[in-house]
Amino acid sequence: MKIDARGGLRHMVLALAALCCGASSAHGVWVAQRAGELAVVLGEGALDEAYEPRQLRETKAFTATGAASQVQVSARARNAVVEPAKDAAVLWVALEDGFWSQGRDGKWVSGSRLQVPDARKAGHYMKYGTTLLAPVRLPFAPLGAELEIVPLADPFALRRGQRLAVRVLSKGRPVAGVEVIGDFTGHTAGPRVKTDRAGRATVTLGSSGLNVIAASLVRPRGDRSEADEDGLEATLAFVLPRAGH
Repeated sequence: MKIDARGGLRHMVLALAALCCGASSAHGVWVAQRAGELAVVLGEGALDEAYEPRQLRETKAFTATGAASQVQVSARARNAVVEPAKDAAVLWVALEDGFWSQGRDGKWVSGSRLQVPDARKAGHYMKYGTTLLAPVRLPFAPLGAELEIVPLADPFALRRGQRLAVRVLSKGRPVAGVEVIGDFTGHTAGPRVKTDRAGRATVTLGSSGLNVIAASLVRPRGDRSEADEDGLEATLAFVLPRAGH
């Protein structure tokens, strides 16, 4: 299928209160090279998870100036791959991880409270990923997602060990107090940096290649018949250029 992306949404400056993340919202989603193709990866640390391609709810592409581009999505047996247009510099994906419930034995199983009525805890989880394929015009225009991480500087001008400022947003609004993981693929247990009132945090790049920065947000539900919370996970991913290139 071929999906046309539409332009980014306006900046907003109201701060939101952040809440701690749930256990089942740990995995993130991003786009990375897999066997010569660009695959939508669902994972945490060095481990990837298989998923149903139908879980991929939205895929958008943008040029370096923020204009809409195109991306073709193809289903595979255990994941989905994407083929962006040549002018695409940004890929954005939304993947639904669905309902998960923690049973009395402490184990998490797929399903809402309707399927697991004696669950200790239940949630519905969504993953959002922004992957930079090439340098983009700054300031980076937020896409208006439920949760997203935007760069405040050009990461492609940096090297491993250098620091990158980012902002965490929900529907374009800064989110304060969220913990940002600077090295989601290499050191998930490493230092976390909390966003300030403007949603800003500065992280240290942990890889000379693929870098994935992650943040989570949990929102309690008023109606808990199906789930207690909505868990959101966002990533910002990019591959640093080799030295001398």
